[in-house]
Amino acid sequence: MNLTRTFASWGLNIAIALVALRTNLMRSILTTLGVMIGVLAVILAVAVGDGAKASVMDSINSLGSNMAIIFPQPENRGGRRVVDRGRLTERDAAAIQRLVPGVSGMAPQLRSTVQIVIQGRNSTTTAVGITSEYGQVANTEIDTGRFIADADVRTAARVVVLGPSVATKLFGSFDPLGQSVRIARVPFTIIGVLESKGSTFGTDNDDLALVPLTTARQRFSTVAGQGPDDLAVLFVGFDDGVDLADGKKAIIRVLRARNNVPKGEISPFTVNTTEEFMKQSGTVTAVFQGVLVAIASISLLVGGIGIMNIMLVSVTERTREIGLRMALGAKRSDIRNQFLVEAAVLCVIGGMIGLLLAKILARVFEKVADFPAPIGAGTVVGAILFSAFIGLAFGSYPAIRASRLSPIEALRSE
Repeated sequence: MNLTRTFASWGLNIAIALVALRTNLMRSILTTLGVMIGVLAVILAVAVGDGAKASVMDSINSLGSNMAIIFPQPENRGGRRVVDRGRLTERDAAAIQRLVPGVSGMAPQLRSTVQIVIQGRNSTTTAVGITSEYGQVANTEIDTGRFIADADVRTAARVVVLGPSVATKLFGSFDPLGQSVRIARVPFTIIGVLESKGSTFGTDNDDLALVPLTTARQRFSTVAGQGPDDLAVLFVGFDDGVDLADGKKAIIRVLRARNNVPKGEISPFTVNTTEEFMKQSGTVTAVFQGVLVAIASISLLVGGIGIMNIMLVSVTERTREIGLRMALGAKRSDIRNQFLVEAAVLCVIGGMIGLLLAKILARVFEKVADFPAPIGAGTVVGAILFSAFIGLAFGSYPAIRASRLSPIEALRSE
């Protein structure tokens, strides 16, 4: 019975609040603007932050979720850094595959910036010299045609697999398979086109061309040029269930031994795992999202102050109404609850409008910027509840002030 009476009381307060807001419609609309803009800003900040997390994780997973990446560059510890660039060779790759347990595949690479030309059209892109295991280790699939084969690497064949962006730029909607293009003034035959991996923070993951490792070494000017089997990057794939931290330690031990690095000296190479990339990226995007939400919350705070100001004005204007209700038997708690509910309803309406606008702008942002901005069910519920909380928090002082008015003095007021 008490529960029914409580619900009836709150329902009455909501009805009174809606009548009061409709009575001062223009003022109510202007008041909700602050909350609406605040909720809009906070939701978009959360959505962009979540989109950044999803984009980074998708990009890392597209590389291969169980992998170590080795660069022939020195580590940087405590400000100390080796000046000379390290060396990473195909012999190092063979030693890692032989001595490190759990290795499922190796993807040695050479990289060079090249210009691909065909019939007056050209595209500047990154040429990656690879072996046949690259697709398996780096989680790269072929859309049409075939991948680089062992025979292509053995014979230094002049064949190329294009990324979708390069293929579209050079051929548009035409099928490029079997076509001849010139790379570094040398004719290459297109044998395949990769599946699209999309873009990450404006970086096009499809803007590349894959060629046999031996061909890249012979034909292109690459970063790794110190020796006949030097590499620019080495991807090391691990079997499922292998601890990547243990795999990284094993790789470092092998490389330090092969490079005769004394104990305590900085290694002339860097080893990172996709697990580490995920943790680091998660931390960075969380900080990024936190800063965005903090900045957006300022507008929500301003909106809350506006609610408090308007509610104080409303209490002053309705002093006689408050005195009359008290004279007819209303308790101080009834008066307080009436103004609290009015503030909460005002904020919830603003929050719902802000939520609707945020959904529209998020969809526009996704289409224009090609960047995910998801708004989940949790964000929707949280936005409504937080709007109500803002109303209750900033409406508390005006509500308490109204409940403490003297009925006699209230009835005397003009």
